Amino acid sequence: MADIYHVMIKPGDAMAEVDRALQALKARGVSREEAGFHKYMFVTQARQTVLMLTSRESPLAADLRGRGWMEPGDQPLKT
Repeated sequence: MADIYHVMIKPGDAMAEVDRALQALKARGVSREEAGFHKYMFVTQARQTVLMLTSRESPLAADLRGRGWMEPGDQPLKT
């Protein structure tokens, strides 16, 4: 069975923004794995960055949610 990941997207190449967020979390003692990071990529055809996280409630998701990242899917965004 395939693993299930939470996905966040942002227009443009935002990979450096993810790197900075991971660095800030690391400075607070949170590793990439503990932050919920799995993988990211810049999709050139769509001109957007796709981020895969282990959980919707991960520290990295919480950090990026406040920076305009979108969460596609069938679950309404809790604000």
